[in-house]
Amino acid sequence: MTLDNLSIQNTLNCINNTLKCENEAVNNLHQQYLSDEFSIANLMNSINILYNTITNDGKIIITGIGKSYKLSLKLVATLNSLSIQSAALHPSEALHGDLGSINLDKDCLIMVTASGNTPELINLLPHLSGSGNLPIILLTCNKNSKLSQSHQINSLIYANLLACHQEEVVHGIPAPTISYTLSLILADSVILAMSELFETDLIKRKKLFSIKHPGGSIGENLNQQFSEKSSTVSLLSLRQTNSNSNSIPQSISSNSSNISDDDIDILITHNNTVPTTTNRRILSYKEVLNIDEITLLKYITLYDSFLINDTKLSIGSNKIKELYRFYQGNNWDKFKWDLLRAFS
Repeated sequence: MTLDNLSIQNTLNCINNTLKCENEAVNNLHQQYLSDEFSIANLMNSINILYNTITNDGKIIITGIGKSYKLSLKLVATLNSLSIQSAALHPSEALHGDLGSINLDKDCLIMVTASGNTPELINLLPHLSGSGNLPIILLTCNKNSKLSQSHQINSLIYANLLACHQEEVVHGIPAPTISYTLSLILADSVILAMSELFETDLIKRKKLFSIKHPGGSIGENLNQQFSEKSSTVSLLSLRQTNSNSNSIPQSISSNSSNISDDDIDILITHNNTVPTTTNRRILSYKEVLNIDEITLLKYITLYDSFLINDTKLSIGSNKIKELYRFYQGNNWDKFKWDLLRAFS
């Protein structure tokens, strides 16, 4: 039995409509994190929680029910492949002993729920309020839900789903599709950003990923790349490759594995990565994310420029002053977000 032309055309129309709505929803998500202060502030807080959890030897636990649990499994797999310790927790199994997998003093928990009203997750909350201090992040498409309003939720990773893109409007049935896509894309973006926070060197990240992912075509390609190299090359040596080799001291370009702090200063001066001045401050990503207003004002008074540790990303004090004047001391979380993005 074959489909008639009308059925085929109707099927194609349905597919194209779904693709159109998915595309519009993703584009709206992109715009959301360019301008929405609520979303950006919550995302900043969530990243701080995740970063502090891992640096304090904790793990990221992700829970959800139904399709959200399947999404949790995918996110855990991605985190672990990037050497960020994580585990999945089924909320029903949690009430039958798996709560023991949570270290209330070190771990953090991400609850995945598009609606934010999932009964199984709501029922789990009272059992997470013990003597420990467990931060809870909500990955959701609804910022006005029962869970998002709970005092136990520390922050949201919020994927705004417009009414016109809700599944029941698009498909006629509330099957998790567009909301799932938005949650997946946003969570993946956060995970990839986290991996760069923990290791800024691209080649080292690839090497570590190849160790965790030796199988399949991905593992084969990565292992082939590294078998052709005698040692891991840092982003510093990549900068050397992209710059004029005549401008780099021979002692540096000939052996990137023996670079000292003094050599780095010389290289930065030769490559004009930052102004040729010793009056600069080197910061980590964490320091930028956690910097307070008084400290920043002191820094831009004392230093001419700033460099992100182990990267070529830099910014001058004058540019920070311009950004600070624009915000006039308001919305400090969004200011820090824009400050981090201003490093180039």
